Amino acid sequence: MILEPFNPKRHSIEEVAGLIYDTEPAYFPLVFGRDREKALLKIESLILAGGNAFGHDSITCAVRAGRVAGVLVMQAPDAPGLREESLVIARAAGPVTAARFLLAELLIFAPHYLKRTTEPEYYISGLSVVPAERGRGIGAALLEGAVRQVRSRGGGRTVLSVIAPNPLAVRLYERAGLRTVSAHRAWVPFRILSVLTMIYDPVQDGSGGP
Repeated sequence: MILEPFNPKRHSIEEVAGLIYDTEPAYFPLVFGRDREKALLKIESLILAGGNAFGHDSITCAVRAGRVAGVLVMQAPDAPGLREESLVIARAAGPVTAARFLLAELLIFAPHYLKRTTEPEYYISGLSVVPAERGRGIGAALLEGAVRQVRSRGGGRTVLSVIAPNPLAVRLYERAGLRTVSAHRAWVPFRILSVLTMIYDPVQDGSGGP
C-alpha cells in the first residue's frame, strides 16, 4: 500500500467522491442531498475545483493493488476561510449547495470557527476506508501519514471532529495519538448531534517539532 496526493490521472474521482460522501452520514446528505448520484457529481466538481474543504489539494489517497482503498482530507492552516470556501462551492456546485454547506458548518462545527488560536492548525475533515479494506491498518496509515506531513511543514496541532456515537473512529484516532478535548451538541434539521473535538498536539504529546 502507498499513500499519495490525489491525482485525477491515477485515481478514480468517482471512487474518491463516494468515499468522501460516505464518511459521515449525518453531515454529507445535509450538504449535498440524499440523492447519492447527484451528490457525487457535486463532490467531483469540488474535488477538481480545489480551494475548498473537498478539493484535490487536500486529499491523500491510500492505494492498494492499483485501487483507492481509503482517503484522508486535511486542510492546512493557510487554507481558504469559510467565506472563500463558500464562494468556490457556489461556483463549482451551485449556490444552494454553498448555502447548505455554510449552514451545516456553522450549525455542527461552530466551536471550531469561534475559537481563537495563533499557532498553525491542520484540520482533518474526512477519513474513509473502502468497506472491504477495513481492519487492514489503512486508516491508521493515513493518520500516520497526516502527522508526518504536518511535521514536514514545520509542525502544528492537528484537529478533527467526530459526530458521536462513533466508538470505532474514536479508538482509531486515540491510537494515532489524538485526544478528546471538548464535546458539544449541534441542532440540525430534525435531530440533535453530539460532536467531539479531538486534537493531536506534538508539543503536549512530547514529539517536538518537525
